[in-house]
Amino acid sequence: MAVLNRCAVAVSPQPPMVDWSRPFWTREDMESLDDEKSLYLVPTYDDEASAMSVIETHHGAIFEAELELWCLDRDLWPKPRDFGMFRHWFHINLFPLVEDLGAEILQTYSIEPGFSDEVRQALP
Repeated sequence: MAVLNRCAVAVSPQPPMVDWSRPFWTREDMESLDDEKSLYLVPTYDDEASAMSVIETHHGAIFEAELELWCLDRDLWPKPRDFGMFRHWFHINLFPLVEDLGAEILQTYSIEPGFSDEVRQALP
């Protein structure tokens, strides 16, 4: 077992995100929406205040990644997307300790072509 030099942030949609994404839903999406959560590895933080600072720094990349899951047409994305809007659209859960229980060596993979440069740069 190894402790990663990252913390984690989980985001789940709040009603404004659900309402915005509704036109893009498939039948499977409708059935599993309550389970929708995304987990992002972020730089380490020491307390909730520094965690929020880290999230504020990376909220744009997370916001884009979440929107891109539903719609690739950026013209349909809400604007402007500031940190206040991010906090209104997503519930945030903090995970200050990330342990790797896998036996295999941790690897990273290439990012799909649809991701923006901001998302690419924000990822480790």
